[in-house]
Amino acid sequence: MKKHLITFCLLTCVFWAYSQSSSQCARALSQAELAFEQGRLSDIINIYNNSGSNFTKCLEGNVFSIEEKIRAYKLLTKAYLFQDDEQKAEEMFVKLLKVDKEHQLAAEDPAELYLLKDKFKTEPIFRVAVRAGANKTMPSVIQNFNTFQTGAKRYNENGNETGIGVGFWGEVMAERHLTKGIEVGAGLQYRIATYEIEGDLIEGSLNYVAKNTSNMLRTPVLVRYSHNYDKKDSDGNRVGFLPYVFLGASYDLTLSAKYVDARRTGGTAYTLPAGRDDLKGNDQVSTSNVSILAGIGFRSRVGRSKVDFFSLELRYDNALFNYINPDNRWANEDVNFGIGHVEDDLTLNTISISLGYTKSLYIPRKRKQYR
Repeated sequence: MKKHLITFCLLTCVFWAYSQSSSQCARALSQAELAFEQGRLSDIINIYNNSGSNFTKCLEGNVFSIEEKIRAYKLLTKAYLFQDDEQKAEEMFVKLLKVDKEHQLAAEDPAELYLLKDKFKTEPIFRVAVRAGANKTMPSVIQNFNTFQTGAKRYNENGNETGIGVGFWGEVMAERHLTKGIEVGAGLQYRIATYEIEGDLIEGSLNYVAKNTSNMLRTPVLVRYSHNYDKKDSDGNRVGFLPYVFLGASYDLTLSAKYVDARRTGGTAYTLPAGRDDLKGNDQVSTSNVSILAGIGFRSRVGRSKVDFFSLELRYDNALFNYINPDNRWANEDVNFGIGHVEDDLTLNTISISLGYTKSLYIPRKRKQYR
């Protein structure tokens, strides 16, 4: 009981001390803003340069809230500007940008502050986007091949235990805004793609299932256009909802490819023996490919400064070349004659949906023409 009472008292004291400190800081900032309104610019600068003042202690000691820091650095920037100390004004403005990455000036801000802002690049140097989602593989058959099959082949139609060609993927991408909502990006993507074939060796009496799963490392590059990127609402704030479209391409490496399910049913049942499931090991699939991609989505600005994004995206990838190596199509006799299946020439195309988060990275810097 005593321990709980002591803890409660200590917490109460800490909270009271913090409240007193916050109250003193709020008064110090209000007094500095009053001095600016009265034209006492030297007083503001002297207060800031006095390391023992409440104003400086609160600013440098991180007692001020984010909003209070913005007000304080903006106040100091204007004070130095009107004192014709451009170097110190730039120093204060850089500190302001570190707190508020893409600080938006208000209509009542002086023209001198607008001119100062024009000297700096306030956009992010680049962004890092992380996305993850599910994809459905949709094989596009180029040419059919069979051993002694008399019935049809069906792709991704079994909705029972073997699934319908659903896999997962994730990517990390570096992105950069160029101008007027146009962005470019490049990154790495890991994708699990799977498709299933049901075949009728003798229709209605002898059938098989073969499920192919591959792991791919992809290098997508893209160009995106975001609608409303620079648009502002009636209050001067950036519009938070950004629909977008994009086009791109990817160089794809096949890391592995295996049969995760291969069996014949009807008549004498047959299951693929252990160790005979490796398509990549038998060189039956292409080691690399090229895809083109396109998609739509929307992003929502998040965070206090509205410079980061959550995204929801729908994407289509179309492979350009054959996924199967035609030279080794018949390399696995256990599949060709035991199961009765032969891989068709095909391309692996996918449609996917994903959620993502994009982080903007900044280094406030002066434009070259002003150096």
